[in-house]
Amino acid sequence: MKFTITRLAARKRWRIEYRLNGERFRPVFKTKELAQAEQERIEAQVKDSGTAWLALSANTRTALMSTLREIEASGKTIQEVWEEYKRRSYGKRTTAKSLGDAYEQFLDERQALRLSKDHLAGIRTVVGRFVKPRAAQFVTQVTRQNVVDFLKPYTDITFNAYRRYLHMFFKWCVKLHFGDENPVATVEKIDRRRLAGYDKAPGVLHYDDCQTLLKATLETDPGLLRYIAVCLFAGLRPRREAAELHPADITDKIHVRAKTAKDRQQRYVEILPALKEWLALPLPAPQQGPRTFDYPINNRRKRLDAIRLHAGLIKLAPGKHKRGKRPKIIESRWPKDCLRHTFASAYYALYGAEKTIAALGHGDYEMLFGHYRRLMTKEEAEKILSITPAVVTTPPPVPGVPAQKLNWPPTSPEVDVHHPGSHDATDIPLLSQPH
Repeated sequence: MKFTITRLAARKRWRIEYRLNGERFRPVFKTKELAQAEQERIEAQVKDSGTAWLALSANTRTALMSTLREIEASGKTIQEVWEEYKRRSYGKRTTAKSLGDAYEQFLDERQALRLSKDHLAGIRTVVGRFVKPRAAQFVTQVTRQNVVDFLKPYTDITFNAYRRYLHMFFKWCVKLHFGDENPVATVEKIDRRRLAGYDKAPGVLHYDDCQTLLKATLETDPGLLRYIAVCLFAGLRPRREAAELHPADITDKIHVRAKTAKDRQQRYVEILPALKEWLALPLPAPQQGPRTFDYPINNRRKRLDAIRLHAGLIKLAPGKHKRGKRPKIIESRWPKDCLRHTFASAYYALYGAEKTIAALGHGDYEMLFGHYRRLMTKEEAEKILSITPAVVTTPPPVPGVPAQKLNWPPTSPEVDVHHPGSHDATDIPLLSQPH
């Protein structure tokens, strides 16, 4: 390397001139001694750098040059990248943790928090499915592209739901220092207004379907009548609030306890006149199971399928079905969560948004209008929320024939408590009415 030191008489300065990696440098100093010191410093630096560079392996030198080109292409310097890394990683010490071990610990902690069964099932389904083929990898090895590839087959609502579970898991990993950053944080969810079914109204049951459903329940499984009634006429959530509703929670209002409510906030729901009649209707006791209110509800899904099948709201695949496995539904007039949606739509048409939000247990208008409410006329709403046992058990009028009410509930003779086997299974006392 050649150095040239020149005195600039006009400026009374000394300039040193040299070339480094093909680039010319011409710094200026006040004295010749300072210029010579700069020359010695540069010569020593070049000597040390050359020795250190040659000491590196060929693969390391190639990787360093590739990284340097990427940094320069992004408009930054190595020093800037290093300072940013130190700022983000200051005080953090990651703990080496495999993805499988982290998932097991995460699931155990979630179970200890007594979260809902649906929430835990979602963790097992989504996070467990993501972790299974990568269980031996460290959490720090999971990349954003891994998440994108996993979510790619899913669309719309499923994409957002699965992303939410993964985001929750990796956020927990970062909090426990199992990883430096959350790989899901930069994967944006699909905006609700961009969903394919955004304009699709929630599915509801029409008046005839509601009447048919209640009639089928009376004929096939009266033990589920009160369960279906509080879903249809009070809007309780089927799998949590209605299924776990205790008889003592029904007085002049329905008390939804905090432990069964989705938002963990208790509320009271007004009992409509029609619902009051359904709750007071004496029912024949089931042949098996609890004798009062059919609580707790056993085999709820299987029994509900039998009622819907009897009502013609679903159709099952023909042929024999495997024991313990739910038959496949090939046709359905039973939209998802339709009982709650039906109540919300009818109640809103009659009583407005404020009372409907309070009854459903929601905190804002967005959830009501975007997910639960469907436009319904007041006439249709009044018909649905006015279906009483008399409407279901009385045949439609026939011209020229006097109206006759069905014999409901069926009379049951007294049972000899000393010889209970002396009567048929139908000879059981009526259920006591709820408090």
